[in-house]
Amino acid sequence: MKGAALDRFFADARGTAVLLDLRTHKVLAVHEAELARRWLIPPGSTLKPFSLMALLESGKLRADDQYPCPIKLMLARRSFACSHPPVGVPMRAETAIAYSCNNFVAHFAKRFEADELARVLTRERLASKSGLLGADEVVGRVQPAGDVERRQLQAIGEARALVTPIGLLAAYASLASKASGPILDGLEGAVEYGTAQLAAVRGVKVAGKTGTVVVNGAHVVWFAGFAPSKKPEVAVVVAAQGRSGAMDAAPIGGRILAARFEGKL
Repeated sequence: MKGAALDRFFADARGTAVLLDLRTHKVLAVHEAELARRWLIPPGSTLKPFSLMALLESGKLRADDQYPCPIKLMLARRSFACSHPPVGVPMRAETAIAYSCNNFVAHFAKRFEADELARVLTRERLASKSGLLGADEVVGRVQPAGDVERRQLQAIGEARALVTPIGLLAAYASLASKASGPILDGLEGAVEYGTAQLAAVRGVKVAGKTGTVVVNGAHVVWFAGFAPSKKPEVAVVVAAQGRSGAMDAAPIGGRILAARFEGKL
């Protein structure tokens, strides 16, 4: 495990990153291992692929279901208005992931039962120890969401779920092995034309997702992904203080992946 190998990607930013070999399930490099295993924060939009996958697998969402995004969204007296540009056509599951559409996910999340998504997230090991960075690891927390509004907030990663960066990495490592259809298309689309474009790597197809959450008044930004998208070899997670996942976390993730495929990590 190379501790200093990722330091150069952070400059003065406070945060953590972990690069995982998906073939051996060994950590290849890490920046700030203590943060990676103990920083417990909301996953934000990085949770959306899991929420939509759960709806698709249960039959409560079809791949061809559409929803025109109204941009504005209020939940629990807070604004979760979508920040993506107007796309001119209704969203589908894959474009909702790519553009990180809060409205699409929140709309279909009404179809979850009270504890349904919590059970799925627990199954996906977001509330389990990953074991990737030793035993001294904080365990994520997932709680049932009783009313409809809480289910919507949970589905967009803003409530009833907390994860560590290493825990989210473990979940994305699992996702890399089974993502297909709209979920994989959406993760690829996020890097090709959506919120994670700055994570693109020349000559390598990357699948990934960004996120931005507010923790104690400060913005925390996420990028989680894997590459090559259809035959994954590595997965990466980035969590840091910044303005947005798209502008601050995705570029770090992209540079880490580029260095790996250039043989520099």
